Amino acid sequence: MDLFVACAPGIEPVLVKELDALRVPASSVPGGAELKGDAGELQRLNLSLRTASRVLVRLGQVQATNFAELIRKARALPFETVARAGQPVSIRVTCHKSRLYHSAAVAERLHEALQERLGGAVPLAKHDEEGVDPAQLLLARFDHDVCTVSADSSGALLHRRGYRLAQSQAPLRETLAAAVLLAAGYSGAEPLIDPLCGSGTIAIEAALLARRRAPGLTRRFAFQRWPRHDAGKYEALQARARESELARAPAAIVASDADAAAIDAARENAARAGVAGDLRIEQAALRDAHPAPGPGLIATNPPYGIRVRADLSRLYADLGELARRSGYRIAALVPDRPPAERAGVAWERAIRTRNGGLNVELLLAR
Repeated sequence: MDLFVACAPGIEPVLVKELDALRVPASSVPGGAELKGDAGELQRLNLSLRTASRVLVRLGQVQATNFAELIRKARALPFETVARAGQPVSIRVTCHKSRLYHSAAVAERLHEALQERLGGAVPLAKHDEEGVDPAQLLLARFDHDVCTVSADSSGALLHRRGYRLAQSQAPLRETLAAAVLLAAGYSGAEPLIDPLCGSGTIAIEAALLARRRAPGLTRRFAFQRWPRHDAGKYEALQARARESELARAPAAIVASDADAAAIDAARENAARAGVAGDLRIEQAALRDAHPAPGPGLIATNPPYGIRVRADLSRLYADLGELARRSGYRIAALVPDRPPAERAGVAWERAIRTRNGGLNVELLLAR
C-alpha cells in the first residue's frame, strides 16, 4: 500500500527521524512523509507514532475532465477495503488548477461512485476530527485534472491520546509536545523539567516516551472498522507493545507551574495517562522551580503573552537563570525571538511550525 503520514507543517524532519527509529523508510514531503507498507505497518504507525496527526492510505488516482468520466473511473477504486454499505462516510475534497474545480460537486460524484462500488446506500456524515470515533473520512485532492483519493486510517486525530481532558488556558497538542522532546534529543535517560507546565502535556509525553509506551495504546482507530481488519493480529501488536514498555521512567521528570488550577489539571491528566508515579508535579513560580540534579533538559512552552498574561522579559530572564543554576539545556517553543533573548543563552532554531494559530519556533540552547 502507498501510505502518507501527515503532520503539522514544519514537523516533517522530526517525523522522518521518528520513522527511521521505527525502521520504516520514508520520504519527507510537505505536510508529512510518504512510504510503502502493508496492513501491519499501517497499524504499527498509528499505534506508535508520537508526532503524526493521521495516517492515510492511497486508494488510487483517476484523471478526469468531466463528471461522467470521474464517476466511471472512480468506480474502479477499492472502496470496499475501507468502507461498507450502510456505514457513514465523510468526503473532503480540494481542487487546484483542474477543470473540475467545484469541490462539493466532486464530492457528490465520488459519493455516487462509492455507492455503486459497494452496491448499496452509504450515508454521508460530517467528520468530527476531535470526536472519539468519527465517520470514515475519505480525502480527495484534484490537482491538474488528476484526483488522488485517500482513506484516513486513524479516525480521531492522533494527538487524541485519551488522557488530556483537563486543560489549562493555552493547551499544547500532544503531538507537538512530543515533537519538542524528540527535536531536543530527549530519550528519557536524562532528568527533565517543565517549569511552566500548564496542564502537563510536555511532562506527560516525556513520561510516555521514557517508558517506551506506545501513544495509541488506549484508543481506537478507523482501521479497526475496516472490512478486512484482522483483530487478532492487531491484538498481538498491542501485546508486544505492552511487553516492551518499561515499568517506570528511568530518570526524574518534574512539572511545575505557579497556577494552582494548572497543577490540578496536570495531576488529573497524569493520573489518566497512567504516569502519575513517574512525575513530580508541584506548584512553584519559575524562579523557585526545583529540577532534579543535572545535567538534564528544560522543555517548555512558555506563555506567549496573548491568552495568558505574562511579563515575558522577566520570564525569559528567569528561564535562563534556571538553566545556569541547574546545568540543564533548554528547549522552548516561542512565537517571538526578541523576548527569548533575555534568557542570555545562545539559541538555535530547531523547527518552525504553528501552535494555536500562531507561527512559533522551537529554540534550543545547550
